[in-house]
Amino acid sequence: NYTTATASVTLNVNQTAPTLTWPTPAAITYGTVLSGTQLNATSTVAGTFTYSPAIGSVLNVGMQTLTVTFTPTNTTDYTSATATVALTVNKAAPAVTWATPLAISYGTALSATQLNASSSVAGTFNYSPAAGTVLSPGSQNLTVTFTPTNTTDDTTVTSTVTLTVNKATPTITWATPAAITQG
Repeated sequence: NYTTATASVTLNVNQTAPTLTWPTPAAITYGTVLSGTQLNATSTVAGTFTYSPAIGSVLNVGMQTLTVTFTPTNTTDYTSATATVALTVNKAAPAVTWATPLAISYGTALSATQLNASSSVAGTFNYSPAAGTVLSPGSQNLTVTFTPTNTTDDTTVTSTVTLTVNKATPTITWATPAAITQG
């Protein structure tokens, strides 16, 4: 009842978007340079990754968005793909250098000789006890609180050193007595 028939259709096969995997990176500290530790997306197909911001960038403090654009090697079968992750950038704790001061004798007021902490970051130093204080003999803790000028990117830091305060040797004054007669 029937004869053989033939028909043709056009089938469009669309490109596939490759699967990208990019784990959320651990938080970093301000000043840390972006590296392969944070910029480590992977794909199921061969291709190249372009990151924004780029490797070597230093990001501001806060929540930052990292973006990757993946360009497949096989552009016939695959499309480009994009992914994003959030990265937390924490404030940095500036280094405070403060050598243990030499021992002093009781009665010596604290001065810049003992209260001489420094930092490579600009800021202010607040000492406790303050300059001019006379400490009791024994081991005494000196504390400094460093507040950086750039509080956006750096945190306040506290440091402590121990100062030895030796007992003072009293001065004895004895005028030469006048001559006396024997007996």
